[in-house]
Parts: sequence; C-alpha cells; structure tokens
Amino acid sequence: MFAWGRQQLTDHGALSGAKLIARVGWSRVRVKLANKFLPATKRCPCCGWTGRRFYDYIEVGYTARNSACPRCDSHPRHRAFQSWLRDVYRINEKQGVALVFAPERALASVWESAEELKLIRTDIADARGVDLLADLENLPLRSDSVDLIWCHHVLEHVEHDRQAIKELQRVLRKGAGELIVSVPMEPTPLTDEYGFADPRLSGHWRMYGDDFVERLAEGGLTVEECCHQLTADEFRQFGVTPERFFICRKNPVAGE
Repeated sequence: MFAWGRQQLTDHGALSGAKLIARVGWSRVRVKLANKFLPATKRCPCCGWTGRRFYDYIEVGYTARNSACPRCDSHPRHRAFQSWLRDVYRINEKQGVALVFAPERALASVWESAEELKLIRTDIADARGVDLLADLENLPLRSDSVDLIWCHHVLEHVEHDRQAIKELQRVLRKGAGELIVSVPMEPTPLTDEYGFADPRLSGHWRMYGDDFVERLAEGGLTVEECCHQLTADEFRQFGVTPERFFICRKNPVAGE
C-alpha cells in the first residue's frame, strides 16, 4: 500500500495524488466495515470470497463502484470470464498454443486447468511473471502459430491499436484459431481518441465505441459478438454488468 501511494504521488503530483490516496483509504474503510457487520450479498467465483461489498476501483479520473475482490483482486470481467471459460468455452478441453496478454492473477487457476494448452503469458513489462516480453504492435512470433489469443482490456493501452490488431491476426492460426478480445466501450458510434495515454484514466489512449467491431474486421478478422451467459442472480452476486466481448477468426484468403 505504501509503495502504491508513493507511485500515485509520482504519477499524479502531490495534490492529485494525495486526494486519490485519501479517497481510496476512506473507501476501503467503509467497505471493510460493511463486510464485517452486514450480511454477505457478494461472492467471488475466482477465489470463493463472500462479503457485503467488493472494493471500489478508484483512479484520478473515474471510479468503478463495487469492483475489486478484497481477497484476489478480481474485477467484474474476471469474475464473469471465470465462469464462461470453465463452463461455456470449456477451456480445459482446448489444445495447442495459447497467447495470454497481461495475464490476470484471478484467472490463473482456470488457465492451469487447461493441461493440453501451451501457455505463453505475455506483457510489455516484467511485472506479472510473464513468459514473453513483447510489444503488441510487433510480436516476435511466427505467422499462423497461435491457436488461442486472450486479449482483454489491453488494446486501449496501445498507441497504434490498428497495427496491434493486424499483429494479432497475423500470428493467429488459420482455420480454428480464435482471438477472444474485449475493450472498454461506450454506447456511441465512434471511438473517442485522446491523442495520448491519459494518466487520469489508467493510461488509456481511447474509449472505444461501436466502431471497434469495424477495426477488428479491417484487420482481417471475422467477428462474432458473445455474452457471458450468467444468470441474473450471478450477475448480482459477482458484481458484474453485461459487457460485450468478441471471438474473432482469421479471414480466409480469397481462393483458399
């Protein structure tokens, strides 16, 4: 916590950093009191934690209420995907090579259950126990070499996302290869490009709109929109709101 606080002061300056630290501290106290004295209404499928509230996820420019698991730090998308990967996608039956970007600790047990998958945990920084340090805009992998690509809430952190999408398409294996991808999206027609990595918004370069699907298609992918297939009670217990995500496959070359 102290290291995190020092980093906020460095990233946002003394005044904004101090305000952020105070907001996070007060929010944590309120949630801990609620979890101690009030009946449990939330459950984390990633680690089994139960309580009244998840922690709020607070940045300088926004707050996501009731978001982070106090035990494993899973966020809503992790809790939704934990069930989807296990029960719907049946990850434990998949085979081949899987490229997992920015590997999330909350989903580690799900990936470990896929004994026939060769996992390549990938990030641009060596902070998550990764297998491969790589820039998404220039991947050091052969074309048509990956059977499954997992890329969630990553492209908004990449300056040239169209180039990154082309790289994902390039390394994806022809035929049965699948890219499972999601990004933060607003119900607007067009993506809002900031022109820089905004430190107030977790270093995002943009907020995507409905044209994200067009960007994927322009990169040579066929796109299928999916849903997490949770019950209304699971959405409530897990603290999840429905979020769009996509399964993409490499377009066949004309004449093949």
